[in-house]
Amino acid sequence: MTRNQSLLSCTLIISIGALSLCLIPISSTPANSADMAMLLSSSTLRSPLPQGWIHAQESIHSDDTLAALTIYLEACGESFAGKLAVAAVIRNRMTHKYHSDGTVKGTVLRAKQFEPWIGRNPEEVEFDPTNQKMQESLLAWNLVQDGRKVVDGAVLFYNPQLVKTPRWAQVNRKVKKIGRHEFFNKHSI
Repeated sequence: MTRNQSLLSCTLIISIGALSLCLIPISSTPANSADMAMLLSSSTLRSPLPQGWIHAQESIHSDDTLAALTIYLEACGESFAGKLAVAAVIRNRMTHKYHSDGTVKGTVLRAKQFEPWIGRNPEEVEFDPTNQKMQESLLAWNLVQDGRKVVDGAVLFYNPQLVKTPRWAQVNRKVKKIGRHEFFNKHSI
């Protein structure tokens, strides 16, 4: 499959996810949220990855589920706004192809980019649609697909309570702090 076909496939997946949100009534009841999470995580479409982009084998998770798992693992203890911000960073990286091939898998599984997948295979983590934090992570991912500005185009973030300040944080513009995460924008974007 060519790169253009891969991009078309990724665009189709994102469009289907956004359309699903429009067609599924969202209710504050946990049962509806679980139903929505189950429905949105059951996508069978996949986009192929160029060789050498990820550190692990291709994930069997759908793109939406893989994005939600990444958000969940990166921002489990954060507020919903924090989950939206991490989701926006993934989307921004895909849009700008910043350490990304423009696909979910080629973004979140790229070596040394998202901490949860450093030394961990995505197949070791199961998406549980009854878990409220996972539901929130999936909802955050689907909500940012409309292009909403959550973190002013940020493509980088870190938690200064867990790691010492990375070099990139000293040379890039800090755009927002949400919860324990600080978000940064590249000057060149």
